[in-house]
Amino acid sequence: MSYSLKYHVCYGICKMTAEILNFVLWFPIVMAIPTYLVGKLIKTEYSKWFAVGTVSITTILTFFLWIQDFIGTSVSYSSNGFLYETRFDWFSSGSLTITYHIGVDGLSMPLLLLSQVVFLVSAFSSFFIHDQEELYYGLYLFLLTGLVGTFVALDLFLFYIFWEIVLVPMFFIIAIWGGSNKYYASMKFFIYTHLASLVMLIGLILMFQAGNNTFNMVDLKANIAQNVAQLKISMSTINIIFWLVFIGFIVKFPQVPFHTWLPDAHVQAPSPGSSILAGLLLKMGGYGLIRIGFWMLHDTGYFTSDFGINARILMGIVAAISMIYPAFIALRQIDMKKMIAYSSISHMGIVLLGLAAFNPAGLNAAMFMMVAHGVISPGLFLLAGIVEHNTKSHTRDMDRVSGLTEKMPFTSALFVALGFASAGLPGFAGFVAEFLGFTSAFNSPIFQDEYIWIPIVAVLSVIVTAGYYLWAMRRVLFNKPSDEIGNTSEAKWWESGPVFVLAISALVLGLMPALIQRVMDEWAKLAFFPN
Repeated sequence: MSYSLKYHVCYGICKMTAEILNFVLWFPIVMAIPTYLVGKLIKTEYSKWFAVGTVSITTILTFFLWIQDFIGTSVSYSSNGFLYETRFDWFSSGSLTITYHIGVDGLSMPLLLLSQVVFLVSAFSSFFIHDQEELYYGLYLFLLTGLVGTFVALDLFLFYIFWEIVLVPMFFIIAIWGGSNKYYASMKFFIYTHLASLVMLIGLILMFQAGNNTFNMVDLKANIAQNVAQLKISMSTINIIFWLVFIGFIVKFPQVPFHTWLPDAHVQAPSPGSSILAGLLLKMGGYGLIRIGFWMLHDTGYFTSDFGINARILMGIVAAISMIYPAFIALRQIDMKKMIAYSSISHMGIVLLGLAAFNPAGLNAAMFMMVAHGVISPGLFLLAGIVEHNTKSHTRDMDRVSGLTEKMPFTSALFVALGFASAGLPGFAGFVAEFLGFTSAFNSPIFQDEYIWIPIVAVLSVIVTAGYYLWAMRRVLFNKPSDEIGNTSEAKWWESGPVFVLAISALVLGLMPALIQRVMDEWAKLAFFPN
């Protein structure tokens, strides 16, 4: 094949894959209105099939993008370090130019794939919803575009738009289809996350000023590093920027002491909403911290400066507290969803711990935990929903529900599998992330001597985690069947099927972590540790 022909073939493939990424981003929000109208004007039931069809298409296309470049011996990024890029000037005013710039790399592509899988299984798990069904699925697709946009945006202005868009549909999903205290939970969710977003916005504006008045992430990263090297910007300014964006993102994780909105939101949200909240919205915070807090400021030398070392030590302390304290709170819960919610806070501490360690294993742990937790936690929340939907009084109270194994053996097996996966049993994805995270912390120079207690406390949280999951299994699965499940039979296919997919995903990623870990490792070395 001649050089000219090879060039045109490669150019055509790149252009096609970029267009596919744009399609995956915008197709759900375009289909949101037809999904609503077909349910409103023709037949309500049609809206769910429109939604399932839409997410199925974007999921297939996302898998195509993954196979296209991320399956193989190595990933060949562009000169900017991204694949499937689209970049053009969106609008300008004076010296300010906003770019429409999207693309993916080893950090964002696994999360893009996770988004599609979680949304697809959650769409099937939503079949129990019949009240305003057409509005639910319209908001559902609207939410998908916001999430995907957050992971693929490469312009800070565009990123912030998608970040804020996500709040609106999730607020209404909790407020309309939530539990008895849904209005309080939805308002608390919105206020906490929106106020944090405003704090983050101040940091983004300071970053814009420090990077020669551009919002484009690629240009901004280079400009800030250059200005720091030329002493045009002090390290104290970089420190202020980091803490502003850190606060904005850590509330979304969330981590102690900004965690109190999450249990309320999880308990009141419908189970598919909890699935998306745990599987994806929390990951927005982790992704934002890695992409903007770490990746964009890394070249300034901040994280090896005195400011950065102190910041990482404080991050480690927050991570350790966030792992052990919510674990003990989870131990005393009787509401199944609330127990899983506190478990989510504890597990996301691994992300913060890995980032604080700031070594290759730590970066891998942070990224892998986001994916591992993104398949395990949604499965557990959907299981809690199955229990709630199939009990007489629609309860999740573990003191009132027992003996589930006799009535729902397959569902009980899924509960055991995902419970052990969340507890970090070897063979499941959670173990890989925890092992990398603990190893990175013990090997980090900053967690030695007087700070050795940080990784020790983090490891001890695993014991507590195993305790509350074993306790939950004993109470819910193995005691004498209670009156609540007297007439219960095995879960329907659209209830247990999605959970089975997530359980198998957790197992496959635990047995073959290189499926995604290799891509993450290559990206971490390229972005942070090239030597």
